[in-house]
Amino acid sequence: MNHYMLLSVHFIMLGISLAVPVGPIKLEMIRRGFSDGFWPSWLVGLGAVSADFIFMLFVLLGLSPFLHYSAVQIAMLSIGILLIGYLGTTSIKSAFSSKALLLFNNNTSNKNPFWTGFIIALMNPYNFMFWFGVYGGALQSIPSSSGEIIKIGLSLCILAGIILWNLNVAFTVNFFRSLVNETVIRWVTGFAGVGLIGFSGFLLYKLITLT
Repeated sequence: MNHYMLLSVHFIMLGISLAVPVGPIKLEMIRRGFSDGFWPSWLVGLGAVSADFIFMLFVLLGLSPFLHYSAVQIAMLSIGILLIGYLGTTSIKSAFSSKALLLFNNNTSNKNPFWTGFIIALMNPYNFMFWFGVYGGALQSIPSSSGEIIKIGLSLCILAGIILWNLNVAFTVNFFRSLVNETVIRWVTGFAGVGLIGFSGFLLYKLITLT
């Protein structure tokens, strides 16, 4: 097999490995998928991939030092704490509300799923560490004789891996959505909310240690 084909598979698997862990993006995708269906869940993932693309461009263009400034990191963490904390609180309130969550034509909670995923991913320090740590190291595995087109193509393979896994999550959750009842939806929504608030607390800890 061609060396670049092997590298392509390696970079796709690297993207999948980034997408597999259950963090705030996956929790929001699962919550939206169970309550609203495939498209809101998928749009959250697509928004997250768009943020990943921006991080990738920063590294490729040599702009990553800008994001290492303390003021930039504090701003990103602060926004992340507020947004993820808000989503977590809203999820818990929904789990205990009297309103039915299992509505197949429910558009009330579908507002801005793309931008929700985008902002969560943009403010996630794990994404920050991956793109400026692991991804930067992965670029070193590309032969120095390779042109910029090859580097960009292999980098896009990482995004392809993330997209594949996000599609898997959205399809899987949407499939099981038809097999569960209102009680299960409430439990999933509640647990997702607790997870989001927990992650918000972790970001708060990172902010305190940073300042």
